[in-house]
Amino acid sequence: MFNLGNLGEMMKMMKSMQENIEKAKEELRKEEIVVEVGGGMVKVILNGLGEIKDVLIDKTLLTEDNHEILQDLLVAAFNEANRRTKEVMGEKMTQAAGLPSNIPGLGNLF
Repeated sequence: MFNLGNLGEMMKMMKSMQENIEKAKEELRKEEIVVEVGGGMVKVILNGLGEIKDVLIDKTLLTEDNHEILQDLLVAAFNEANRRTKEVMGEKMTQAAGLPSNIPGLGNLF
């Protein structure tokens, strides 16, 4: 029927996994991801949780003539930053949860 001994072990495992996930979140908060587009004319710096820390824009882009170029570069930078953050977060959380990293699409869950 139902073995309470196994339930106790399962609870310990869940607590350990939860602690590992919290530790991974803290590591992600400290991790720095740098994304450059347009040959470095736009740079986005964010942490592993996806929180943007800085946006650096080359002064030559800050003209009315470059308005659309700047918009396109910002969109590209933020999209790449989003993609990279998901990748880093997925890897870190998969490790923290003790799951195998070779399962396709698993990193997208986090």
